[in-house]
Amino acid sequence: MRLYSKPVKRQRALAPESRRPPGSALHDDQLFLAELLTGFHGLLRLGELVWPDNPNLRTSRKLSLRTSVELSPSSFSFLLHSHKSDRFFDGDRVLVDRDLSGASSLQAFNTYLSSRDAKFPFHPQLWLRDNGSVPTRRWFISRLRHFFPADISGHSMRSGGATALAVAGVPSSSIQAIGRWSSNAWQLYIRKHPVIVHAQVVAEQLSGPRSNGLMA
Repeated sequence: MRLYSKPVKRQRALAPESRRPPGSALHDDQLFLAELLTGFHGLLRLGELVWPDNPNLRTSRKLSLRTSVELSPSSFSFLLHSHKSDRFFDGDRVLVDRDLSGASSLQAFNTYLSSRDAKFPFHPQLWLRDNGSVPTRRWFISRLRHFFPADISGHSMRSGGATALAVAGVPSSSIQAIGRWSSNAWQLYIRKHPVIVHAQVVAEQLSGPRSNGLMA
């Protein structure tokens, strides 16, 4: 394996200091921003936010529904109906809290939700484009390429969110639970050296708490 193996090429993790897409009154822009921040702070796989490009792989039972959304002044949550580590097939509730993720994620989700409810009050799906269709992977990636370098992919949200939580000093068990990992495999998602992570945690503790949300 050492003689013939090649280094694994991993996409760069989305960083908290990354430039955030600007605000827009267009529904599809609001959808993209809400999914981007939700995926980052909720440690979601891209496939849990969009439909596959291949129609034969699409199934409605994996779509999150509008009726599962719960809102509070400081958080939002929705039910993730099915994912690959869901052993009992009963789904998991994704919760994004302002104290941990910052106000921008909550604001982006509420802005999108208001637009979605005004346009499609009788559609069951949570994530909907301006034309009433469920966003696909190709649609999301094309917008991601518009705002970020080529080495940022859909997977960068999950790895970037996990790295941000580690830097913020969130316990390992909590990161594993938030990301719905069934093992310690989540540690492979941390894209910074443990020494650097520890140094940043100490610096954060000395300077006081701050938001780990994507920079506007």
